[in-house]
Amino acid sequence: MGDALLLAEFKTDSEGNGYKPYTVASNVSALRQFLVYLRDRGVAPDSASSADVKAFLRKRVRRFRQQHDRSPKNADWLRQYTNPIDRFLRLVQGQWPPAPQSSAKPNEQFHRDVIEGYGRWLIEVRGLSEATLEKNCRAAGVFIDWLGRRASRRSLGRLTIADIDGFLAWRLSALRRATRSGQCVCLRSFLRYLFWADLLSNDLSVAVRGPIIYQHAEIPRAFTEPQIKKILGAARADRSAKGMRDYAILLMLATYGLRSGEVTWMRLDDIDWRGEKLRIRRSKTRTESTLPLVAPVARALLKYLRHGRPTTKLPHLFLRSRAPIVPLRHVSYLNGIIESRMRQAGIAADGRHGSHAFRFARALSLLRAAVPMKSIGDLLGHRTTRSTEVYLRLDTEDLRAISLDLPGKDHDASMVRKPRVITR
Repeated sequence: MGDALLLAEFKTDSEGNGYKPYTVASNVSALRQFLVYLRDRGVAPDSASSADVKAFLRKRVRRFRQQHDRSPKNADWLRQYTNPIDRFLRLVQGQWPPAPQSSAKPNEQFHRDVIEGYGRWLIEVRGLSEATLEKNCRAAGVFIDWLGRRASRRSLGRLTIADIDGFLAWRLSALRRATRSGQCVCLRSFLRYLFWADLLSNDLSVAVRGPIIYQHAEIPRAFTEPQIKKILGAARADRSAKGMRDYAILLMLATYGLRSGEVTWMRLDDIDWRGEKLRIRRSKTRTESTLPLVAPVARALLKYLRHGRPTTKLPHLFLRSRAPIVPLRHVSYLNGIIESRMRQAGIAADGRHGSHAFRFARALSLLRAAVPMKSIGDLLGHRTTRSTEVYLRLDTEDLRAISLDLPGKDHDASMVRKPRVITR
């Protein structure tokens, strides 16, 4: 394929991913220089290497010095070349940067194979979600890196409980109690896989004991109603495409108490406009439920779809507002939206206040309205009322006001008022 056709394909791809015309023109100009450089050296674009890119960048820097008698002031200058070149080579070669052919560390490939095998085991054997896969594989990678040379194919089978204790002492010292417990769960799972795959001679997972986490030990964090109004107001005041998207997302969080994954996984066909319904894919239970499409949410979604959502064939409802146009796949996207609007609204909240702070706030508002726990659980996507009991700890004053019993607690006989005997 000639250079002109390659540039045309790149231009079409860039426009489809939401890049502005000026950016596309600038990128095509930079790529044209890169393709001339490759052609002069007899290198085809589909076989270009990292060394070719580095050599081209060095040549551009030398020419800049000749023209301006100085070096570029900062590394940002190179991005006018590196960004389009990376996207172009990814389009032409399929994978860029190319996978390393070899490594200076003999165990590095073995480490990658172990982590990849563990990931397949989590999905194919254990049937866990992508979110759990990402979290567990990240924790397994930390453990493998800590072992270093002891994580070779030959020595891995000789791990002892002392090695596990040493890692946990190093890893858990600076973590909070709940995080320590989660890390122990991840390590236990990874050790179970290593034994299952015959990489460990003994099942060391039975020796991992995390801290005891008492059920309902902490009061969950929730936004107050005034805080939610300020956050929604800050997003609504932003008339940009990003503001329309953020307002629709935040309003859905506040209205339905959705989990972050339930928002990011939402697709266009999940909205039944005629039936006034929303299909929710529950990220934790892997089930689906249907919720009513209330008027304020419908108006916010319509405004976003008509005036804020980029024109694309992607089926996902919520997308990045800037190029490249991709779905909001990760929890960090939603947390970033919430934190940004909190700052804009002048709200400083202690601790973590992500999508779950909206979720708990919604449960609290329903609890104050004396809505039955079963109905609250149905809205939040809980399978049992036991999962909803956590929300009973949100406001003890509310519990006293509506006379709800705390789960598992008996009435104190001294608090029961005896009936008064009326005598005439």
